[in-house]
Amino acid sequence: MDSNIGKNIDRISNLPDALLCHILSFLPTKYAVGSSTLSTRWQYLWTSVPNLDFDDSKCFQEYARLSEDKRKEVDLSFQYFVNRVLLLSDAPCFQQFHLQIGGSLQLLDLVDTWISAAVKRNVQDLNLINGLEINVRLPVRLFTSKTLVVLSLSGVLLHIPCSVWLPSLKNLRLDYVEYGDEDSLQEFLIGCPILEEMYIHRWTVDSQMVLNVSVPTLKRLTVFCYRDDFIDQLDDSDEPDDQGCKLVVDAPQLEYLYLADFVDILLRNLPSLSKASFSVRHVCLRRRSFIDGLRMYKLLSGITNVKVLEAHLAFQTDVNDYMLPTFHNLTQLNFGADCDTSWNLKLLADLLRCSPNLEVLILTGSIFSTSAACWNPPQKVPSCLLLHLKKINVKAFTGKDYELDVIEYLLRNAKVLRKMTIDCQYSDDCCCGELAAFPRGSKTCQLNLLL
Repeated sequence: MDSNIGKNIDRISNLPDALLCHILSFLPTKYAVGSSTLSTRWQYLWTSVPNLDFDDSKCFQEYARLSEDKRKEVDLSFQYFVNRVLLLSDAPCFQQFHLQIGGSLQLLDLVDTWISAAVKRNVQDLNLINGLEINVRLPVRLFTSKTLVVLSLSGVLLHIPCSVWLPSLKNLRLDYVEYGDEDSLQEFLIGCPILEEMYIHRWTVDSQMVLNVSVPTLKRLTVFCYRDDFIDQLDDSDEPDDQGCKLVVDAPQLEYLYLADFVDILLRNLPSLSKASFSVRHVCLRRRSFIDGLRMYKLLSGITNVKVLEAHLAFQTDVNDYMLPTFHNLTQLNFGADCDTSWNLKLLADLLRCSPNLEVLILTGSIFSTSAACWNPPQKVPSCLLLHLKKINVKAFTGKDYELDVIEYLLRNAKVLRKMTIDCQYSDDCCCGELAAFPRGSKTCQLNLLL
């Protein structure tokens, strides 16, 4: 009989150092360092962990409730902790370095030192989140890191030094960043020769009137922009296209684009784009709603090669003389309202007309909409309905007249439709009978009503 049966055996401590360090790398540094108290076997294992995660909110959960003297004591403890870890760490390189501060302004003075230490250790993934009211400046050393692959910055001042060269950077995330001047972002991007993915979340004081994203290697781009501060300047602008726009994207290898933007947009040179997603709201054009049509024309005219298009719009087009391009490659359209508005019915009709090879249509309504919009179908049945449209999905159907009109038109004219699914949980029961009674242009169409 095995004499060890019934005894507590520490099998984890018998694992190789490399495996134990790998396990510790998934923990916040506070807990990885705490493992040193388990036994002498664990005392110095944490010093070889290549991932460091410093977050003053995790270290001191009750910071906001502390007295001023106690806060100073806590700040000093956090400073000592970070300095001690960086001093004792013997990892040959830092795979990940995460630093989040939000307690005391005194920590801003140490960010330069801590980030520089990470860059010296050939950091590959750097994430800096500054939750304080004052933006932090980045150390010059960061802009010439040869090993940095992923860079995430939040609450920083992007002041560009004389030289920017990040030869390994592939992923860039900028949240609430303040730029030193109008050219700061583009000067930074020029020094990123293999950048593939970029996320930008703008804010009202980032000092960029025109955001220019011109990156030859970029494959994925996400931009959030909520800027009411420039409404009046946009409405009164008489500048040509390049100057009047607040966002300009030029990326010949771009494959995916997501835009949630209140400002004007110009897309150009996007031959590789296969999927685009837009969320454009009406808030920035209160006085000149006819500009909506012009903006949407410029937006869509830059993505004619797209295969999948998602458009969630909170405005109604008032311009009747603009023309959409033809989307020969578009096979899936996700079209919806935003907030408390109805579908942009004119744009929906135009997109159906200009998408001859459309196969999948997904319509998303708004349960908060009180609009009494009117559906005016295309004068001629679009070729996509006659030849290609096979699947339709209607989400958040509420039973409004314009929704019923659109569904009836699609069912009647989609000659090769195989399946239509309608989410009826927000509508009255009587709508289901009306939907089921609509004539169908396709003999093989299956209608699914989800209650």
